[in-house]
Amino acid sequence: MSHRKSTAYKSANNPSDNPPLSLSRLPLRKWFNGEEILKSYLDIFSKLPVLKPRYLSEGLLPKDKYEVFWKLVDQQGLRPLLFMKEWYYPQMMRVVATSLWLADKLNDAEEGEFYLRFWIGGVAYTITLEELASLWGLPNDGIRFKGGHLRPKECDHWSGKHSQSILNMSYIGGGKYSVGEISTDHRLLHYMLSYLWLPRKGNHGALTEEDVFIMRAMVEETELNWPYLLAYRLMHYASSSLEPSLGHGTLWTKIFEHFKFDLSDEEVIYVTEENAITSRSLNKMGRGTVVDRKGKKNRAVAEDAPPQSGTSFDSQVTPEFMEMFAEKMRTVSVN
Repeated sequence: MSHRKSTAYKSANNPSDNPPLSLSRLPLRKWFNGEEILKSYLDIFSKLPVLKPRYLSEGLLPKDKYEVFWKLVDQQGLRPLLFMKEWYYPQMMRVVATSLWLADKLNDAEEGEFYLRFWIGGVAYTITLEELASLWGLPNDGIRFKGGHLRPKECDHWSGKHSQSILNMSYIGGGKYSVGEISTDHRLLHYMLSYLWLPRKGNHGALTEEDVFIMRAMVEETELNWPYLLAYRLMHYASSSLEPSLGHGTLWTKIFEHFKFDLSDEEVIYVTEENAITSRSLNKMGRGTVVDRKGKKNRAVAEDAPPQSGTSFDSQVTPEFMEMFAEKMRTVSVN
């Protein structure tokens, strides 16, 4: 496929003649330009929960054992999003979300302006797609997919019902798909989608139409523009009518640092080992035994896994084991 580059939009950076912005040093009323947006913050955004960031433990999924998974990850340039272990500013995120606005004058055939913009104290801060890609360490190429059902028209046939044979899944009605037959590597892709790349509230095991589209693209080695998708996701968190929340805190941190905001007095939460995806995390979804970063075996197995009496844990992760587990899960629907 052809690669496209976005047209840069002149960024409205923090004015050089003003001191670095620090919200803790500003009276609440000065954060917002007008009573209406202040009321919106107090009524809605100040109360939004911030999703707990996750990251993948180093060495948890050795490449020689999960070769297909890592191949698909690297084709999309997604490694930075797997190991992003930094810090985030929940209060700053809520303030920015109150006035967050996305300009998108792109279509499937042409390029145009694309940028995120937010206002603090009447000052506009703008960041382009190119800048987001650079800050997040992601390639700025591929299909511009907005998420949800807003897929490009030429990819409309990638809906769930047309992707069952590609992903080896079954449609069971009511917008639900069975994931029991999906291969180990593809299940790992879905796990990273729901916890890391496009984190969500609620049931992380639910296979959605959006998941199906993204996984189909990855499996068929079609590049997606992840900065574009993530920018829309930042908007979606705050504007969703179903369990609104704020996510991707570490991505927001990179934006705040880009504008050189003074964050020394702001509320900060550090991402620690408690946020790590470990072998125990993966075992809960039926992964079997995996090697953690210390090279030791985690002997916890999924509650739904078939009993393996007389079989060592070292030998459980085999094609035969996964087939047995898939057979047990075949009729299980994910709500």
